[in-house]
Amino acid sequence: MKHPELKRGTLTLYMLLLLAVVAAMMMLRNCSGATWHVNDSRATGDTLNVAIEISPLGLSTRADTLSGFYYDMVRELAKRHGRPLKIDAFTHLESALDKLDDGRYDVVIGDIPVNSLIRERFLTTRPVLIDRQVLVQLADSAGNLRYPTQFDLIGDTIHVPCHTPFKTRLQHLTRELGDTIYIDESNEYGAEQLIIMVAIGELPNAIVNRRLAEIIKKDYPDLDSSVEISLNQFQSWLLNRADSTLCDTLNLWIDDFRGSDLEQRLTERYLK
Repeated sequence: MKHPELKRGTLTLYMLLLLAVVAAMMMLRNCSGATWHVNDSRATGDTLNVAIEISPLGLSTRADTLSGFYYDMVRELAKRHGRPLKIDAFTHLESALDKLDDGRYDVVIGDIPVNSLIRERFLTTRPVLIDRQVLVQLADSAGNLRYPTQFDLIGDTIHVPCHTPFKTRLQHLTRELGDTIYIDESNEYGAEQLIIMVAIGELPNAIVNRRLAEIIKKDYPDLDSSVEISLNQFQSWLLNRADSTLCDTLNLWIDDFRGSDLEQRLTERYLK
């Protein structure tokens, strides 16, 4: 599997992202409260062990505080229902899913499109968000695109995070188009990092979720996400298949969230 060489811009990006991850992890470890805590081992009792993806939608740092749509949502819902939390952050989805399989985590929350493969492996909650996959690329000074349509992907290499449903969608698209699209799975970078690498010219393209792309586009006006790769897809939280009772509980939480002041507040803050 080939990856772009670490040019100066990429190395700088990598160091900045690494510092952001370390900062988030240190802030998680230093936080304390009546309803949640963080340490290196699985919390016992009725504590809910939750892993949240580091991203603007999941968990990130803003003005030296932890924030994120999913982070705020799960914390507030757990507080309302009197359930203590243990929160871990992750950047590599497959590692988090392995820990979910092993019982290290109770819930994995991230920018994860739910498909048949995910449903075969895990329980999924009611949809929390609806999103779709898009191609991110740079527009030139005249607004022209290297890939104006899905058909222009034929014969080229498209970049996706490793072990994500994005690869499955591209494989389906290859069959639909009746030709070859080469797929490069990055072991080093998640979706947010790939978008930034496209934005600074280190990669020609990447497949990501639209909501995440729209957030990052605010800082990179030449970034384009107009080429859609999928129809709308549900975004749900994932649980071990043995945890059906917990899944039912979280579904009740999500039902309470729908139409609430909390949903409106988080939507205004993170999704508009």
